[in-house]
Formats: sequence, structure tokens, C-alpha cells
Amino acid sequence: IINHGTNEGLIFMSQVEVHKFGGSSLASAERILHAVRLVIEAQAEAKVVVVVSALGGVTDELVAAAVAAVGGDRERGLDGIGKILARHEMVLAELSDGDQHEISLQLAGICSELGDLIRGVVLLGELSLRIKDRILAGGEKLAARLFAVALKGQGVEAAVLDADTFLETDDHFGSANALSGVADRTMKAVLQPLLDADQVPVVTGFCGRAPDGATTTLGRDGSDLTATLVAGTVAAGQVVIWTDVDGIFGADPRVVPEARVIAQLNYREAAEMSYYGAKVLHQRALIPAAARGIPIRVRNSLAPEATGTMVDSRFTPGSHPVKGISAIQNHTLISVEGKGMAGVPGVAARVFGCLAQKEISVTMISQSSSESTISLAVPAEHGEVAETSLKRELRPDIVRGDIEEIVVYRDVGLVAAVGMGMAHMPGVAARVFAALGRRKISLLAIAQGPSELNISLAVQGRQADAAVRALHQEFSLHRIDTGEDSTRRFDLILLGCGQIGRALIELVQERQADMFARFGLQARIVAIADRSASLFHPTGLEPEQLAAAMAAKSAGASLAGLSDAVAGDPKAMLARAGNYRLARPVLVDVSDADQAHELFSQAFALGYDVVTANKKPLAGALADYRVLLQTAQTQGRLLKAEATVGAGLPVVDTLEMLLAPGDQLSRARGCLSGTLGFIMAQLEDGQPLSEAVAEAVRLGYTEPDPVVDLSGVDVARKATILGRMSGLVLSDEPPALTGLVDSSLAGLELADLLAKLKQVDAPMAARVEKGKQAGKVLRYLARVEQGSIEVGLAELDKDSAFGSLRGSDNMILFESERYRQRPLTVTGPGAGVEVTAMGVLGDILRIAAERR
Repeated sequence: IINHGTNEGLIFMSQVEVHKFGGSSLASAERILHAVRLVIEAQAEAKVVVVVSALGGVTDELVAAAVAAVGGDRERGLDGIGKILARHEMVLAELSDGDQHEISLQLAGICSELGDLIRGVVLLGELSLRIKDRILAGGEKLAARLFAVALKGQGVEAAVLDADTFLETDDHFGSANALSGVADRTMKAVLQPLLDADQVPVVTGFCGRAPDGATTTLGRDGSDLTATLVAGTVAAGQVVIWTDVDGIFGADPRVVPEARVIAQLNYREAAEMSYYGAKVLHQRALIPAAARGIPIRVRNSLAPEATGTMVDSRFTPGSHPVKGISAIQNHTLISVEGKGMAGVPGVAARVFGCLAQKEISVTMISQSSSESTISLAVPAEHGEVAETSLKRELRPDIVRGDIEEIVVYRDVGLVAAVGMGMAHMPGVAARVFAALGRRKISLLAIAQGPSELNISLAVQGRQADAAVRALHQEFSLHRIDTGEDSTRRFDLILLGCGQIGRALIELVQERQADMFARFGLQARIVAIADRSASLFHPTGLEPEQLAAAMAAKSAGASLAGLSDAVAGDPKAMLARAGNYRLARPVLVDVSDADQAHELFSQAFALGYDVVTANKKPLAGALADYRVLLQTAQTQGRLLKAEATVGAGLPVVDTLEMLLAPGDQLSRARGCLSGTLGFIMAQLEDGQPLSEAVAEAVRLGYTEPDPVVDLSGVDVARKATILGRMSGLVLSDEPPALTGLVDSSLAGLELADLLAKLKQVDAPMAARVEKGKQAGKVLRYLARVEQGSIEVGLAELDKDSAFGSLRGSDNMILFESERYRQRPLTVTGPGAGVEVTAMGVLGDILRIAAERR
């Protein structure tokens, strides 16, 4: 019984496996012996059929000898054959310690025939495809005998089978096709008795037998096709293609060095990637395997520990709709254009019929919906013939004016984004075009079928590699596939797990249903980091992990004490997360890290958006601020910072809406600290300053160090950010700052700080009382004007806008050309953990809405 595998385990219980070894796996005696060991390992699970290519470089040497012969250079042609024989005899000597006289005679006999063919070509001055196939097949025949010797040397019974004696094909020399039915019967008749006798058939790849008995070859990568044809005949459980790379990559590693191996491809996906330039596995080789549902595994014989790529019938969308990006260069794009073609039957038939008569294969086709343009791509070597043939065929239409012109674009590259997950998924094409547009890559033609398996693009040849890199980066193919569909998720990476961080985690957990109802998305927290360590899982942290993290931080411990935490700073955590293909990743900074701007730049480079409640990176050096904005713009990322100015109050959002239509801000004034607002209200009610501060700390209104609030540093940072965002203040000139206490008190223990504050309780109470007598109240006010920022206590009329504020409410007044007489006012709660966490969540949801 043959089980071709399950989606869960990929476990194969088969009686037969076919192992094909390419030329790089057989380049020396050492590599042949290594390949033999792989066969012996496979025999522990199944009977094995081996298909071999010629030794590395031998086919090229045979082509060179044949070309020399047709040019009349008899000596060079024969010398090439002599060198091939000498190389195989040397490998034979290294493979065996015993008497191999018989095999040596066989090698010599094959090369003697090759010599005769070379002499015949010289005499005739002609190299027909029929003779060329006979010459090229000699490489596989030589290799098969060496491989069989190596197997026998390890105690394995082996038999050499020349495929041109039993693999029946048509007579299309150079690219022959197996004769369905007939080939199956003849192959089975030859192979099955050997398998029944527990021998390993060593089959020559690449070649077959024409109906008249002549040797044929199967075309590019024909040995792969031989392997899959054999597999279908013997009902193999799988075909293993041994090559010199780790599998099928998401893009050509020579173009995209960070490209990764794709773990699994559907037959159709692999065929599309092969057609558009992925040379590891040829499209024709997939047909017999797909017809019988036989999996193909591509593995590296030089690194067999790598799992390789599995190609089978499964559809695994993974965490992204696109599986790979392929490209082929050296094409010509021909565009037949004319309004007279619209609605006229048969024009396309004449175009393609004309090319078919010249045996020109069309690589890509695109037609406008108006039928006024037909664009097609052909290999560059056929470009001139195609152009001439089409102009001749369509000359009457050109004379009548039905066809206006035939435009030819030379040096064209074709780029394809491939993946079955693209089907019926909105936005994939938009991302493709946007990614290319950002890099100024012009599109010459576009093609996509209704199956949405492939989006094909014609670009200028010099831009093809850049297009591959752009699409590879856009779809994060350089990262590890998490194996989960990401279309309904967005991932949060949390920097900081203090009070705001813990409140945010609870909000995200509580509001999942609401997020899904509004955006069709589910948020998952994939990482949490503090200064010492991080927790990370690419498909989301479990609720138990989140609970343990919150409990540890609530108790004043670090994440480093958790069993599943990884030591390291946030930069290390981001780098680790960056290895995985996350869904709409957002770095959320609710810490007070001093160097967070470096983390933001790192996140932008990784393709992450950023939400921050941390004011330091935006209120630091102006140069750092500008670099952040430029990096975000360059990388096409979003930076949201509502909570840095108004906590949960929509100050930044209001400012952006004010400026968007071109309004000019002239001044902004505001009470921007809910903490200080609360303290001022307590002072008005007669509470001493020290007690008011203690109460604010207890309620969670203050920064971790209350001096940051009391000294005015926190408000100064908010005002600086507001000045930069509004464009009013673009310098490193510090705000004119007067605080309730001096910033030198920073870092004191709370008890020591409160003791210091008791010394100013009386003077502050006296100042409050004096203001009351004059109908005034104290408010901590920030003023942002053109080129200047002022922050400090102000005595205001009790009935004024700011004077009427109570408790922890904040207020900001925007004065602009539009709001000159009556300032635009935003007011509401401005302090508290929950309020700030809600402001951060609001920014996250804005990003989710833009990215869905």
C-alpha cells in the first residue's frame, strides 16, 4: 500500500523512492561516494531507483567538442573526448580498489563511439539534432557506470540501465516527449524485475529512445523529467532531486542574498516559478508527478541535513499570499496597437499563428480590455524574427490603418509574483504596484489570469533585479514563514510592561471582538520586552505567558526571571522578531527608554510601524527627530504618537486635521499635564503640596519618577513635540522652563521626595491663597509660538478657559488663520494609566485601519 503523505506529518510509507543526482552531486569520486551513502540511508525506508546526470561540467565539454567538430576542428573535438575519458578513468580508480577492467572497457567503448560521432560531424560539416542528442547522452552513460561501481563497492547490488534502450519518446530531438502508455510499459518491464530482485537500478537521465531506435534527449533538466517518469511507472512514494542548493528559494539568491528556502510548494506554484526562471526544478518534470500525486523533494546533497523543499498537491498559504518571486531576462516585448482591432475577430489568432509558424514560444501575453492593444513577450533571440514576421503578416491591416503601429521594446525582463494564496485576496496587486512605484520601476505590461496564481510584469531589463528585490521585501519573503494565515491579524511588539503596558495588554484582550467587528482583524501580542529580557513567539504569546509577565512586573521583578524569557536588550528582541514573517507588525513603545529612537529606526528598517507613548525619542535632538521621520517615510512606515502630547486626548489627531487642508498655526497654548492639573486642583481645595503629590502617585497619575512631572520636564517634552509637529519650533533651543521643584531632586526615593516637598508646602499654600483673593487660579501652562516655547506656572482668571479646568483634565487651544477669533479647543481627561493606554490603543487601531 502506498501512502503519498498527509498534510500533518509528510510521512511517506512507500515501497519505492526515486533519487536523482545532478551533475554537481557527481563532480568527483568523493561526491559520488557521498551520494551513494545517501542512497544506502534511503534503503532503510524503501527500495531505491537512482537516476543520474552527467558528471559536473561533462555535458558542457561534450557540447564544446561537438561545436569544434562542426567547425572542422577535428583535433580539438577528439581532444575533448579524450579528456572526458581520462577524467572518468581517474574517478573510477578512486572509487574502486579492485579490478575494474570490464568497466574501464565500457567507458572506453562509450568514448570510442563519441569519437566516431565527432569524426562524422567533421566529415559532414553538419551537426544535426539527432547526432547531437547521441553525443550528449554519452555523459549520463559514463556517469551511470561509475555510480554503479560505487554502489557495488559498498555492498549494494546495482544494475546500469541506459534509458535510450527502453524510455520510449517521440522523435523531437533536443526536447523529446515520452510516449504515454508505451513508455510506462517498457520502463516497468525493465525496472520491476530488478526491484523485485532487491537491486538498485541506476538509470541514465536526460535521454530516451525515438520510435526508430535513435537516441533522444529530453531537453533542459531532462534528468529531472526522467526521474518523475520513472516514479510514475513504479508508483514511487516520492522523488528526491539531489542538487547543490538547499531547495527552491523565494527568489534567486544571487539577486536577493537574504532569500530563504520555501518549505512547501504546490505543483502549480512550482511550475510557475520554474517557468519564470527558478532553475532548480523544470516545469516539464512536474507533469508526471502532479498527474499521479507523487511528491517531489528538492534537497542539497552537500548539506543533506537541510530539509529542502517539498512539492506536492497541498495548498499551504502560510503567513503570506505570495510564495516566491521569479524573473527571466533577455526578452523582447512586442505591442500590436490599433483602434481598428477592437471587435474584429481573428486578429489575435493571426498574431499567434504567425509566431507558431516560426516556432517562436510566447512567454507572456497581455491585452487591453478595449482590444486595441495586444502585447506579447518572446525570448530575445527570437525578437527580430518575431517582429519581421508580424509586420509581414499584418501589413494589410497597417496599410488600412486598422493597426497603427507595432512597437518593439528590447532588453526586457519578466518578473512574476507567484502564490496560490493570492486567489481572491484583495490588495495583493496594489501592494505589488506600490512596491515597484516606490522604487521608480516602470511597468511595460501586466498579466494576471483569473486563477490569480501569478502576477506577471514586464519591466526594463536593467530594472528587473531591482523589481525582484522590491517585491521580495514587500512580501517579507526573507523571513521565516510562521505557517499561519496573516490576513486577519496584526502583531504587536510591546516595549515596556509597566502600568501603561499592563493596562494596554488588558485592553487588547478585552476588545478583540470589537476590533474584529470594526476591522476584520485580530490583534495578537507576539513580544514583550523590558531592559533585561523579552518574551517572544511569532504566532502570539499565550494568555498564561502574558499573565506571568504582568504578575512579575506588578511585583517589581524583571522579565529575566521568567522561565521562557530570553536575556537581552530590546534591540536583540527586535532582531529576533525580524527573522519571522509577522502580520502588519507594530512596535508599541510604552517605556521610558532613553535611546528609543534607535529602536524606532530599527523597527522601520524591519518594515514595522511604530506607536509610542514615550516622549524621549521625539523630544530629543532635532536631528534624531528628523532622521526618524525620514526613515519612516523612506520605508513607507507609519509613526503614531498621540499619547506623547495629550495622553488619551486627541491633540495630535486634531493638529493633523487642522494642518491637512493648509491652515497655518500661529500659536498653541495648553495645560498638558493631567498630573499637574490634579495637583493644582488639590491645592485649591486646601491640600498641602506634599500630600497632593502622594495622592497623585497613589492614583497612578505621575511618571515613574514624580520629579519628571513636578519639574516641568514632562510638559516641556510634550510642548517640544507639539512645536515640531506643528512646524512652529524647529530648533534645539530648549523651552523656557520653570518647574514646581528643581530637576536635581530626580531619582529620590518617594519618602525622601515627600520630605523635601513638605518644606515648600507653606509657601505654595500661601501663593494659592493670594491668587484666590485676587480671583486667580494657578495653572501649569505651555505656550508654543513661532520659534519659542515657554512652560511654567501661570496665574489665570478663575473664569477663563484654563481657569475652569478641574481635576486631571487637560486642555489645548489652537490659534490659526482659520481659528483666529475663536481658538480651536480640545479638552478632556489627561492623566491616568487607563486614559494613556486607551490613547495608545487608538493609535494602534488607526494603523490597523490603514493597513488592512
